[in-house]
Amino acid sequence: MKKLFLMIFGLMVSNISIANPTYDVTNGALQNDPALCSYGYNPNCSSGNTSPPPKKIIYHDVVIPPKFGALAYSQKAGHIAGSLNHDSLAEAQREAVKRCQQGSRNTPCKPTKWIRNGCLAVAQGKIKNKFVLAEAGGTQGTVEQLALQNCKARGATECKILMSEGCSLP
Repeated sequence: MKKLFLMIFGLMVSNISIANPTYDVTNGALQNDPALCSYGYNPNCSSGNTSPPPKKIIYHDVVIPPKFGALAYSQKAGHIAGSLNHDSLAEAQREAVKRCQQGSRNTPCKPTKWIRNGCLAVAQGKIKNKFVLAEAGGTQGTVEQLALQNCKARGATECKILMSEGCSLP
């Protein structure tokens, strides 16, 4: 019985080792399916590319609406005023001049500084016995310091913020 068992076992092992290693039970039915080309299973696909197609990148334009601010100054009255968050530079300057004239009892005012999507500040200092104004425009959080620097650069002493930071941001 042992001999019979060993002989059957030997035949089975020999059939396994002799068997064709590339034998396909589906007879290539799955390999030749064109629907599987993108998965790389079909060696007969014309492209030979086994990687998936690259992802499409979509770009979007982001439009940031401009917002304007302006300062106006009356030399005669020594008065300064500003306006913020306007849709155009002309509108911001008109409003700044209007506010300046209201605060200076209708003395002539001229636009002096403007910003687009930024901030404004004004510092005041003294040169001898006269007051001096120094304006600054720039990015949020920086203009007060810049106004003080401009005041000192003009030779003024006792520089301090007269008009704190105001911003026109979208």
